[in-house]
Amino acid sequence: MRRVIEEFRSEVLTVFHGLPVFDFCFSDPAELAPGDVPPDVEAWAWRVGAGDYDSVPADEIFPLFLETVDTRRITALILGAWYGDEAGLGTREFQQTLLAAAERFPALEALFVSDVPQDRSEISWIEQHDPGDLLAAFPHLRVLGVRGAMDAHTKPFTHERLEELVLQTGGLPPAVVRAVGASSLPALAGLDLYLGTPRYEGGATVEDLRPILSGTVFPALRHLGLRDAENADDVAAALAHAAVVARLESLDLSLGALGDEGAAALLAGQPLTHLKRLDLHHHFLSEAMIDRLWQLLPEVEINVDEQSEPYEWDNGQASRYIAVSE
Repeated sequence: MRRVIEEFRSEVLTVFHGLPVFDFCFSDPAELAPGDVPPDVEAWAWRVGAGDYDSVPADEIFPLFLETVDTRRITALILGAWYGDEAGLGTREFQQTLLAAAERFPALEALFVSDVPQDRSEISWIEQHDPGDLLAAFPHLRVLGVRGAMDAHTKPFTHERLEELVLQTGGLPPAVVRAVGASSLPALAGLDLYLGTPRYEGGATVEDLRPILSGTVFPALRHLGLRDAENADDVAAALAHAAVVARLESLDLSLGALGDEGAAALLAGQPLTHLKRLDLHHHFLSEAMIDRLWQLLPEVEINVDEQSEPYEWDNGQASRYIAVSE
């Protein structure tokens, strides 16, 4: 399946929902000049928010956006920062402001919340909230992406048309993982969860993932990403016997701390030859294990870029690290 949301590293999205991104982000609303806004509204994904550290808050930018752009023609929308100097705060205000204007976006199909670059805010500083109200307000939504520290009180989602869900965090609370697994998303074809580390409220176990791994909750699922996982070896071992794998076209264990033990367990389980793609980039695999993957899965597109070495501490101990935390 086509994945809409680019991988998070340190920069903002440049393409979203197959469209180039136009930045409606200004330090001062007075900066907007005639001709600045493209007339072919539907040809762009629109990012709106505070432009930089010295920017006025988005409560001045967003009304100008509504006045200037024919939002009825927008299919893809990105919410940036609400505040200029505290870019990780104000997510609730931005969500509430969008909800108040929901009827102005009848064609909206794709939404990304808090696309804030790392030089403005570490991912763990972005205070996210339950996106359930957004899903309820936009029944035609097909893609939802959320970046930041998720509210552990997030409730299960219900949406008839959502096809892709991406939660990008440095640590996804186990309660949120369970909420996703309890959600009713019959059209969901792609799911990416950045599981992260317990240091940033992550630490989901295989038991927390069990409903998703069972293959029963999302009947349309064709891509599964359990990414940025500190316990990637345990996740890989569980996937080796998980019923969901048989229906997947794409499996993603990238950005985490995957080592030879996890890869060996994955290969020792059910066949993976039906996969089109297996993404393991940012890993701690040996050359021998990489060769084994290629030999056993010759028809699968395997990404083993970013072969990493454990971090050596002063006391001589070594530890693996995930790619997205802080």
